[in-house]
Amino acid sequence: MTIAGAVILAAIAGALHYKHRVPRFVAWVLLLVGVGAAATITNLFGGFTGMNLFGVGVFTLIAIITGIFFFEEACKRNGLHRVRTPLIAVVFGVALMSASGSLFTTLQSAVKSGGANVDRAVTNNLNGK
Repeated sequence: MTIAGAVILAAIAGALHYKHRVPRFVAWVLLLVGVGAAATITNLFGGFTGMNLFGVGVFTLIAIITGIFFFEEACKRNGLHRVRTPLIAVVFGVALMSASGSLFTTLQSAVKSGGANVDRAVTNNLNGK
């Protein structure tokens, strides 16, 4: 997914969030926004990519902590919060994609190619092809 796709999803999630509609769906959409914008956000915070805390990468620890919060709030509906849940969803998406490992690299490649295909389909549809 490109940053343009992440911005479009963020606009949709922002509108739904502003109108107090489907908070769990907003959290899932913002998770996808975090996944799509991970490269851009990671470049802004580039110093954290190589940091380790007791031999474990910072993004891996952040992914674990926010993953637990995301599961409890967005999946199990335990304590959905108006500000915290969407923020956790975005941070979880970014941390998930920035954590090292072949699984995350493969997932990032799949999301990027899938987003490119969606962008191409939307562009072709808008151009009347």
